[in-house]
Amino acid sequence: MSEIVLRPATPADTEGVIAVVEAAYRGEGGWTTEAHLVGGTRTTAREVEALLADDAVELLVAEGADGGIDGCCYTAAQGYRAEFGLFAVAPRAQSAGLGRRLLGAQIDLRTAQGLRALEIHVLQSRPELHAWYRRQGFAATGSTIPFPGDAADLRVAGLRMEVMELVLGDTA
Repeated sequence: MSEIVLRPATPADTEGVIAVVEAAYRGEGGWTTEAHLVGGTRTTAREVEALLADDAVELLVAEGADGGIDGCCYTAAQGYRAEFGLFAVAPRAQSAGLGRRLLGAQIDLRTAQGLRALEIHVLQSRPELHAWYRRQGFAATGSTIPFPGDAADLRVAGLRMEVMELVLGDTA
């Protein structure tokens, strides 16, 4: 895992980001797949390019020794909060601590910038993901929001996103 370097994404990383996100969320073999709940694509070049062009967004990638992208995540600042998303680790690199490293890098970055909380939207019916986020310090807010993609891609009608929050700098 020490061979992996975390760094800000560049436009040259767009295809690598798409590949790791699709493998993690729409592929088979990783514990983060949602292919049984959602079809269609998870992200597009246009969406990644929009994140890269947004000054409020910090998009990080985990680059492996081979130069490939093994993980990614972004935060989008909104006042003293940031949305945390596009969080993916390649199935071959899962369960080795890379997700914690990516999340930790975003926490450190946004805490240093004075932000007070990260918010994530987690697909319902994913208790293993909710449990992982709780172990990282996130707490359920009790709120849900509609699925942000095309509702026709849902394989479970009415599925929503649960809102979870991590208070930054909280030492309690």
